[in-house]
Amino acid sequence: MSRLRIVLLTPNYRPESNAGAQRLTSLAEHLAAEGHQVVAVTSQPHHPQNRIYEGYEVRSPHVDHVAGVKVIRLRPWLVPKDSLPLRMFAEALFTLQALTHLLRAPADVIMASSPYMFLGPVGLFAARLRGLKFVWDVRDLTWLYPKAAGKRTFGIDVLLACLMRFTAARSDALTTATEGLFSYFDSRPSVAACIPNGVNDDWLDRLTSLPAPPLDEPPLVSYAGLFGYNHGVSTIVEAAEFVPEARFLLVGDGPERQALMDLVDSRGLTNVDFGGYLDQERLQEVYRRSSVLVSHVRANPIFLWTQPAKVWEYMASGRPVVHAGEGEVLPIIEDHHIGLVVPPEQPAALAAGIRRVLDDRRLAQELGANARAFVSENRRRSRLNDRFVKVLERVSRGRG
Repeated sequence: MSRLRIVLLTPNYRPESNAGAQRLTSLAEHLAAEGHQVVAVTSQPHHPQNRIYEGYEVRSPHVDHVAGVKVIRLRPWLVPKDSLPLRMFAEALFTLQALTHLLRAPADVIMASSPYMFLGPVGLFAARLRGLKFVWDVRDLTWLYPKAAGKRTFGIDVLLACLMRFTAARSDALTTATEGLFSYFDSRPSVAACIPNGVNDDWLDRLTSLPAPPLDEPPLVSYAGLFGYNHGVSTIVEAAEFVPEARFLLVGDGPERQALMDLVDSRGLTNVDFGGYLDQERLQEVYRRSSVLVSHVRANPIFLWTQPAKVWEYMASGRPVVHAGEGEVLPIIEDHHIGLVVPPEQPAALAAGIRRVLDDRRLAQELGANARAFVSENRRRSRLNDRFVKVLERVSRGRG
């Protein structure tokens, strides 16, 4: 592929460590290492604590050069996590700030990645205005989440759905994280691919080097991730009541954190602890100490299309994973025998799955070994980045 000038539009970038930041940072640096000119337009790091990281409270926009990538950081408008209207307005404000850079930065290709829903339409607008190629990377159907959460949308979700399908159909390339997301866009460009979530190579190598799970008493059951509506972490809290012999550690942050802490207090649970946002060093220590890792996704038709990114990171650690959920991740887990699956939003069923792997050490070891091998072979980030490169190559050559 000839040398390209690529602008990546993403709200999250390193030093943030969420799945989006890891994915886009890895891709940007991968492209730069292959000789392409890459500009990343992003926000000043603030996720998930909802405050700008120390050392980044500087004038906006701030331009930095990291690993061959020019990073333009814009100041976000920090709003309460539990206010959906304000969060949507903040996302729109970031998108409008980014537009000026999309219109100025030297580029052959503009690539926008969710979860912010307006990045796709604005990226397409900027690309068409400048006569550039546009690639849309869709990881979440965030415009459908308010209705899934039972909020009144006044028909706005229908208008947004039409806008997003319009954007997908008129993009030069479309990539999605799952087959379900891929099928949602029934009208797609000729260049389209499903490229799943994965684990960065350096982080994967660190996790796969962890020793076998400890034989500690009491055993540690851990959840590490976002405390958001679709994650339904309250079910994990309620499951802890059925497994009093184990300690439960919930690590992360998000809009439901306080509600979860209140739930623990109201139930009088003494075997549930909370940890805040952790860097990789401390998160690796949590995985090392854990006997079981738990994932949960609420029951809803929208979430049938999800494959939680944290599941692959969990599995790389070699710990048995109990996933409570539905959808397309289930056959992957079951067919490869890389974890246990239980119904979502059923604390007793989740507790039974946790107790099963705690009581059957041979099963736990088998699941952990299979899962680690599967992720190493199928979810290594560098290999997934190579697939993105092929998409960009086809777009640059104007081929379907």
